[in-house]
Amino acid sequence: MSLSVALSQTQRRYLWAAAGLGVLAFGGGLLSSPARAFTSLLVAAFLFTSLSLGALVFLALMYLSNAGWSAALKRVPEALSSYLPYGGLSLLLVLPGLGLLYHWLHPGEDALLQAKVPYLNLPFFVARMVGFLLVWIGFAWALRRQSRAQDADGSPTHTRRSVATSAAFLVVFAITFSLASVDWLMSLEPHWYSTIFGLYQIGGAMLGGVCAITVAAVLLRRAGHLPIGEAHLHDLGKLLFGFSTLWAYLWLSQYLLVWYANIPEETTHYLARTEGGWGFLFYLNVALGWAVPFTMLLPRPAKRSETNLLWACGFLLAGRWLDIYLMAGPAAAPEHLGIGLLELGVTAGLAAVFVLVVARALGSAPMVPKGDPYLVESLHHH
Repeated sequence: MSLSVALSQTQRRYLWAAAGLGVLAFGGGLLSSPARAFTSLLVAAFLFTSLSLGALVFLALMYLSNAGWSAALKRVPEALSSYLPYGGLSLLLVLPGLGLLYHWLHPGEDALLQAKVPYLNLPFFVARMVGFLLVWIGFAWALRRQSRAQDADGSPTHTRRSVATSAAFLVVFAITFSLASVDWLMSLEPHWYSTIFGLYQIGGAMLGGVCAITVAAVLLRRAGHLPIGEAHLHDLGKLLFGFSTLWAYLWLSQYLLVWYANIPEETTHYLARTEGGWGFLFYLNVALGWAVPFTMLLPRPAKRSETNLLWACGFLLAGRWLDIYLMAGPAAAPEHLGIGLLELGVTAGLAAVFVLVVARALGSAPMVPKGDPYLVESLHHH
């Protein structure tokens, strides 16, 4: 499939225009409210990087579990994982604004912040960020390389190598993404901590990755480019249903642990997000991230409906963005209540770049992985 099949010339022009508007929104934000501008960039960059990484986790899980049903659509998570270098670049663009976002860079006389200096310091922070990104990009490249090689020779050896790579990646991912989430999000409030935060972010990334895969798979199926049936949609719908419930469980677990313990250092995090105008967004997050999609996906036929899946993914992705925004917004720019054109513009700009990169990756390889040993099973999945 060529790139022209994935996106029309008109669609590409609109996407480039959206990307340009995102740059203008960020530039205008730097002039009016630099802290808010860098917060918006951090939120959007983390969101789309986690979508790409979540898709890579999905691909690794399918390899490791020998899931034959997903072989016909594995080009989708492979293409989504190709965004990781661009996601890494967008995160590196946040570096000039670190001093505005992260209070631990100015410990002053704060004894707690001074005690954290050996870990929370600028050189080590940047080194960890670059290291995490390079590791993720390396695993994504390795899995895509084996898949392309299998297209050429059809050898099952590539599948066995991909299984071994996937096993190593999942272990590394669990550690590195937990640490990255603590670095990039939780350390925005260096006096607050949550022992479940890393696992909570892993659940969110996996949910977001399945959402991105589902949206791309449905659109490609509608266009006649992806040979999947209702059974594949049903499986994706079940994963959406399960991961949204997992995310809600982790959200509630973190909230109840903090509420029940009633420790001042912990409760300040939730007080800042339920008072002063933030409360509506706090509860809207739960509705978008779980309650509404849960209701939509509960019936069996709903999981086989393309339209229903797209709507459910729309709510879930909006909830995912809001979840990240609620972690960063009240911490870095507490005086700005609500969501404005700056946040929406920056997010739309990076979303356009995300779509352009993924579309190009989809056009760089055959949509059907003809050398995959599970392809026949997947094509006959009912």
